[in-house]
Amino acid sequence: MSQSNTLNTQPRLLATNHFTFAFVGLALMSGITIGMNKILVTLLALHLNAESWQIGLLIGAESLSMMLMSLPAGIYISRFSARWVYGISSLGAMALYPLIGYSSSWYLAALFLFIAGICIPFRVVAMNTSWLERLPEVGTSRGGWYRGTLMLGIGLIGPLLGNLASSHFGVHGSYWITSILFAVMAFYGFSILSHTRAADDARSVRGGVKDMLRYLADPMVRQVCVYDGLGGMVRGFFGTFIIIIAVRQFNWSAQQGITLMVVEGATFVAVLLLLGHFVAKLGEKVTYNLSHGGLIAGLLLLGLSHSYLGLLAGAMLQAIGQALNHLVNISRLAHSGKNMGHVSGLFTMVGMAGGFAGATLGGFLSKGFVLQDIFLLWIPIWLAVCPGFRAFIKNIFKKTA
Repeated sequence: MSQSNTLNTQPRLLATNHFTFAFVGLALMSGITIGMNKILVTLLALHLNAESWQIGLLIGAESLSMMLMSLPAGIYISRFSARWVYGISSLGAMALYPLIGYSSSWYLAALFLFIAGICIPFRVVAMNTSWLERLPEVGTSRGGWYRGTLMLGIGLIGPLLGNLASSHFGVHGSYWITSILFAVMAFYGFSILSHTRAADDARSVRGGVKDMLRYLADPMVRQVCVYDGLGGMVRGFFGTFIIIIAVRQFNWSAQQGITLMVVEGATFVAVLLLLGHFVAKLGEKVTYNLSHGGLIAGLLLLGLSHSYLGLLAGAMLQAIGQALNHLVNISRLAHSGKNMGHVSGLFTMVGMAGGFAGATLGGFLSKGFVLQDIFLLWIPIWLAVCPGFRAFIKNIFKKTA
């Protein structure tokens, strides 16, 4: 980031390696909290006997508030620094999330989720900004460590702990456990995240949002946002409905549905943590084609399989595709030379917008489609943006012409 764009109000407190390992520890704790909350809200929805479209709206309510606040979060982080914004928003989440467990109806739970979700993008964008700022010195090969440890918590440890906590303390008690974790992260994050603030901190939020949206005119930023937004749609649908599909369509146990989430999360984490060097050698074009090919193959299996092993394979393939997609996206943004607070806010917004669309559209589409079949509806959208598929179609037209 150029000197003209930012001011460092004080020197960094942590050396590169110290920062890296402290940061991934924070990411792991954050992921555990998110993973626990995902399981708890699904178990709460089942307890409230919510229908599929209601569950879509329930999950989508949180994603909507997160999406709406992502751009303002980037502005406030540029103005006040990542550590202050992260600390305050974590304390807000600490106070608000326990209210969800006391909901007596799905729409009341959706309201509480919407309100509590306002805090999350400030936390996410603060962490994204700090990581993107220091990724060039941390190293591109470690680019997946943040998302990998985050997803280790979201997709593996968090669901297991959420299930374990709910069986011992119930949904209400488990939400209080996540509240304590938010409190711990507020002080931990404040001690390690970026101090960087923008020099032009007097601009209005509205003006800052306009500046952020102008980045979409950049072809690279626009492509990264499209890929991450579509990835968010698939993640949003999978995370919201895979347990519902297991329980209601196949009459499996909730534990089997949770296992599908855990395996998907573990696969995602393994790729992010282990294949950074491999992706750097392959290059952007080849990695994108591998990513999109794996994701589409995974969606086919998820949409067509009626066996547990088939769904497991589909979950793993789409996770591999998602992870490769993220590795290229995050590397391109980190080396773009743009305002990291602004780019991070935009990047976060499109991912959350995709999650919101995946959950809510999936819920509404369930009125006319079997839930599992909706996995197949995402395939044409991915084919439309896959560079390898588009090149293949162009070659066919050239030959026929």
